[in-house]
Amino acid sequence: MRSSIRPFKRFSQHFLRDLFLARRIIDSLNIRCGDHVLEIGPGEGVLTEYLIGSPAERIIGVEIDCRLAKLLRARFGRHTQFELIEKDFLEIDFTSFLKGEKKIRVVGNLPYSVTSPILFNLLEHRSWIRDVIVTVQKEVGERITSPPGSKVYGIPSVLFQLFSETEILFEIPRGAFYPIPKVDSVVLHITFLPKPRYPLANEVFFRKMLKTVFGQRRKMLRNTLKGIVPDEEMLKKCPLDLSQRPEDLSIKEFVLLSNIFFDK
Repeated sequence: MRSSIRPFKRFSQHFLRDLFLARRIIDSLNIRCGDHVLEIGPGEGVLTEYLIGSPAERIIGVEIDCRLAKLLRARFGRHTQFELIEKDFLEIDFTSFLKGEKKIRVVGNLPYSVTSPILFNLLEHRSWIRDVIVTVQKEVGERITSPPGSKVYGIPSVLFQLFSETEILFEIPRGAFYPIPKVDSVVLHITFLPKPRYPLANEVFFRKMLKTVFGQRRKMLRNTLKGIVPDEEMLKKCPLDLSQRPEDLSIKEFVLLSNIFFDK
């Protein structure tokens, strides 16, 4: 259903208008009976309509735009499984969605201007989330799924690949949206792991280390690590080659490096 509502630039709104691709996104979730699904920014409800027709037990939409919230209530308010929260997704209380120990599943076409904050918000709340299927800017999807050695390999690559399985499912052409964006999009699938891929001594220190080394990614690790490891003897005794640059290290090596230098 197309509405007469004009997208707001300040919300970075681009409405998905291709019904085949909307169906494909929801089919990718493989929703089972009893699933609780959270949709970020339902917009005109193109994904919501297919969610309503699924076996999902709960469908929670979070919409910041009051015009679209009114439209969504009019379209789907009669369905008992549908709930709508009219708020900025980045300001919501995740625990309010929980019922028992059931983890939620997340879907949505993310606004390009706040894609990274939303993804990192989901990462922070990963203990309550089973998986995520979202449309993001192609560059963001490639960054998150990038292997070591790539120019776009960085903090998002390391963190998401440490705490989840990541996969680009398919691309979405620009013409599938209204208004047509200036960037290409992909559908990204993130499945959070019950624990980090490798045992991590301290997540706070790990993140600090990543921020330090990738903040000066052209420098060798032995130079950038001096900012958080003042003991030069520890640096000299490190079993990893610190003449490398951060994009050369694997996820496992980053964890090893963090565990070695974390001061218990």
